[in-house]
Amino acid sequence: MKKDKELKPRADGRYCRKVTLPSGESKFVYGYTPAEVKKKKDKLMLLYALGATNINSKVTVQKWGKMWWEVKKEGKTGHKSQYGYTSAMNNYIFPFMGNMKVIDVRDMHIQTLINEMGKKDLSESLQKKVLIALNGMFKYAKKNGLIISNPVEDVEVYNVPVDIREALTPNEVKIALDTCKGMRAEIGIHLALYCGLRRGELAEIKWEDINNQYECLIVTNAVEYINNRPKKKGPKSEAGIRIIPIPPELWQMLQNSPRNSIYIVPSAKGVQMSESAVRRLIEPVQNRIEKRSDGFRVTWHRLRHTYSTNLEKMGLSPKTRQYLMGHATVSLTDNVYTHFQDEHLELAAKKLKGIYKTSLKSTPWNIQK
Repeated sequence: MKKDKELKPRADGRYCRKVTLPSGESKFVYGYTPAEVKKKKDKLMLLYALGATNINSKVTVQKWGKMWWEVKKEGKTGHKSQYGYTSAMNNYIFPFMGNMKVIDVRDMHIQTLINEMGKKDLSESLQKKVLIALNGMFKYAKKNGLIISNPVEDVEVYNVPVDIREALTPNEVKIALDTCKGMRAEIGIHLALYCGLRRGELAEIKWEDINNQYECLIVTNAVEYINNRPKKKGPKSEAGIRIIPIPPELWQMLQNSPRNSIYIVPSAKGVQMSESAVRRLIEPVQNRIEKRSDGFRVTWHRLRHTYSTNLEKMGLSPKTRQYLMGHATVSLTDNVYTHFQDEHLELAAKKLKGIYKTSLKSTPWNIQK
């Protein structure tokens, strides 16, 4: 085998070789064996020949993502889109593949990220937002000659089963409440089921937000998560600011609960919950329920779905439901959050003039209209 005169040994035990590209630009490749160095050199030359003319093997996904954001997106879209991009990068893309080199990312890496999001019951809509950000980043990398193809193009969203988005049945509500008794998640689960709080609202709600005179909860703020850390923000919309009646069962529980933190639902250390702490809070309850013979999936979002569905079954007006859910429009409450377990039965009940009306006794609380 002909000796490579450009191959140089290094003090750290690796070999180094200078590679001169057709453009005249010089790059250096490293490896622990001459064969490894040759393989990297050949790959470099091939990438250049295929169109990756601005090869930089040191650029990480996080570094490139920030550059793409500053050049292409920052301040150039609406506030909602800006938040969507930064949330996708900081909460999902960077934690998962931020340290990977841009030229090393393949569609299998991105598909794995999306699959993991789906397995955590994160919505297809959120998955698509992450893919939009990734597509923008890698499309720009291809345009600038860092890569020869966009690894996002063939990635598909992970299908979240419909039953996960449906409300819990009355029996499932009972199982969930019985299962969480005495567990750290007990108050949080009750707040989601009895008051319909969002995950970000659960982490922000404080004891001072309880109005003892009128036995109600005043929701004014929530948190968003950036790199797992909570950041206080305003409500999802102006409608997110609301006063929610606290049902007697939950009121009694709150009165009997120790107040060892300013937060009603704190982390195990008594401070505000991080994103992973919110997830860990409900996981023991999920695990116990799923091991049952009649087990089912319970998530924070599904508990909120259940609250919305029961408000309708109790006969509250659309406007009242809209207010209690903190939605900007009535249509969002009607079209997204209300799922009947048997739509055919509900339709039949209407046709039969209410003969199969849902009884108020089937709901876990009694809120006056």
